[in-house]
Amino acid sequence: MLRTLTIVAVALVLGGQVTPASAVTADEIIAKHVEARGGAAALRAVNSVTRTGRMVIPGFDADMRISDTRARTGRIRQEFTLQGLTQVQAFDGSSGWQIQPFQGRKDPEQMSADDTKSLALAADFDTPLVDYHAKGASAEYLGLEDVEGTPTHKLRLKLKSGDSVIYFIDPDTYMLIRDVQKQIVRGTEQEIETDYGEYEKFNGVFFPMTEEAGPKGSDSSSKQKSIYETAVVNSAATDASFAFPVAQPAGAAK
Repeated sequence: MLRTLTIVAVALVLGGQVTPASAVTADEIIAKHVEARGGAAALRAVNSVTRTGRMVIPGFDADMRISDTRARTGRIRQEFTLQGLTQVQAFDGSSGWQIQPFQGRKDPEQMSADDTKSLALAADFDTPLVDYHAKGASAEYLGLEDVEGTPTHKLRLKLKSGDSVIYFIDPDTYMLIRDVQKQIVRGTEQEIETDYGEYEKFNGVFFPMTEEAGPKGSDSSSKQKSIYETAVVNSAATDASFAFPVAQPAGAAK
């Protein structure tokens, strides 16, 4: 009797339907997540999005501006500007590169495959959950887990690379509220936890306007927070903005 009452209580939390967690599948959750974001057709109609805002770094009192542009197919460019200097990290669909003026390096340099992993994952425009079969990944529903008071749907996505991502999806809105990326970087396992919030709709699709990232299990006060103030969908994102910069010949016009 106690077990029956527990299942009914969980079902009420999930919207009033008596559906044991074991009966839910990963594909069902993902389908509802896609629909909640705006639907497959609306997602396909978006080719790029640029979000701009500011970054808050724990213990660092400065106004850092950020820009994050993502475009099909699998491309991303992130810029971080402080006191006239701009750090760039980009992925062109196959390799990553960066400019690190805060470390005294103002020339572009290629990133290693390990250092590119998180960037490449973020460059998946629809998120790796969408069409995961075609991407060589597998998905598993792990039941319900509490995330700061919210009983969320927990899914594990095993990527083609061998790394994995745990997704936590709100059962009321079906929006992603947290993910945990587990990656092997230079032989060491790393787990990065990111919280998503303040979703806003642009061109019929919801995008998160706040992201907080840090090591798994870290509290909010110690996470790096991106606060996006504007978003532009289907802007003119050129291939050149994601590609490794080509050096100009000596004496060429600037």
